[in-house]
Amino acid sequence: MKSILSLATVLGLILVTETVFAHTAPEDLAARCVAKVDQTIDRCESAAADETAECLQQIRRLLADGQEQAARRVAADCIDSATERAEKCAKYIKRLCNACIDELVNLGATQLARRVNQVCEDAISDIRLILQREKNTIQNAFDS
Repeated sequence: MKSILSLATVLGLILVTETVFAHTAPEDLAARCVAKVDQTIDRCESAAADETAECLQQIRRLLADGQEQAARRVAADCIDSATERAEKCAKYIKRLCNACIDELVNLGATQLARRVNQVCEDAISDIRLILQREKNTIQNAFDS
């Protein structure tokens, strides 16, 4: 199943980068790249929120039933899953950004490439913050 998802991700990246590069005006390319990065962050944040809500529901149910050890195992699994998802999001953003930046440099738009690079670095930081919030929320379920 994971290999199918990986293949789908790679094919999606190819389609995205081909679509992004379809218009070669540097400003248009940069805008499309930034839009794709923003869309990716939105999808990753939405997935994090959904997963966190599911995890909290399971943890709270187990705690209410007096099964603290099971709740802690669920929390650890959720944090592992969140970390894996965040890493995948970050890797996808990096691949997309590298392709965009390379193309901008090839077009001679180094200033735009630097701006896109900054957006990409900020996006990776956002992914890290989303992950940290998710971990904190899961860990705080035991303080209630």
